[in-house]
Amino acid sequence: MEAIRFTKLKIRLQTPEDCQLPRHKVSAIRGGMGNVLLAQHCIRDGKCGSCDFQESCIVQNIMYAPFRIKPSFATQNESMGYVIDCTSKKVEYHAGESLWVEFTLFGNTIAYIMPIIYALTSLGGTGLGKEAASFQVAEIVNRRRKPILKDGCIAMRNVLVETVESYVNERIAHQENHQGNQAGHVWLSLDTPCAVKSQGEFLQAFDGRSLVLAMIQKLYMYQLYEGKQAEKEHFAEEEFPAVKSQRLEPATIPRYSATQERKMYLKGITGVLELEGCTEKVMRYLYAMEILHLGKNTRLGFGKVTVRNRYDIS
Repeated sequence: MEAIRFTKLKIRLQTPEDCQLPRHKVSAIRGGMGNVLLAQHCIRDGKCGSCDFQESCIVQNIMYAPFRIKPSFATQNESMGYVIDCTSKKVEYHAGESLWVEFTLFGNTIAYIMPIIYALTSLGGTGLGKEAASFQVAEIVNRRRKPILKDGCIAMRNVLVETVESYVNERIAHQENHQGNQAGHVWLSLDTPCAVKSQGEFLQAFDGRSLVLAMIQKLYMYQLYEGKQAEKEHFAEEEFPAVKSQRLEPATIPRYSATQERKMYLKGITGVLELEGCTEKVMRYLYAMEILHLGKNTRLGFGKVTVRNRYDIS
């Protein structure tokens, strides 16, 4: 975990006038930013397949950041460099209302923070979604709420580059100081749709083994992305946590793929898992997933999870 670098940008968007924003905002933001980045930086008219500048292309290095060690199972357009989160499904916004969006940048993608901020700012003028709703980037803060962008001024000194290991150590220390969980009894909230495959099928429910294997796979992929040749950690059967209860429901997110020129429907599950018997080894993986996200399609906001010491599922 120590090799995996990340930074968080908590971004407040503000609508200058009454408007309608897309219900599913992450896909719209990602697609819009891709178009803006192409318009700002592409010198080959968007013909990526035949482009002779791919290795040094800002668009490619942001939207499809390459693995430093590419695994055989990775697809050509696999993107590990960022995650965008926005859980709000609100559509109607009045003038002056705010919306919070969170970007997590990983590894070498962190170096492109300024083009990313500039593209998002430009997207605000172009507009978001079918209604081309305009917005302004009102402020950006880091994970500790220190300003990165405020009143039009950028403070690069407040870009907080951390490692997943340091974040996990912080969460473990907080857990030890606030012993709300007994004998590794925690709840895992699937805040956005989670799409995890096991033996070629998307899971509709979890057991302890499938959860741990999915977390191992995600961490392994990020280690390769950062250029660290690591072995997948082994868990003995008795180390898997027990899933005491789970309240899950299917979720479907529509999106338009400009690459494939068609509407697609991405599926996952949301809800909460109640876990027992979580060792510190398991807890470290659970906390890591709060940063890395769990499962597939995380660049589209899937797989956001939160570990809780108590959860009201009534």
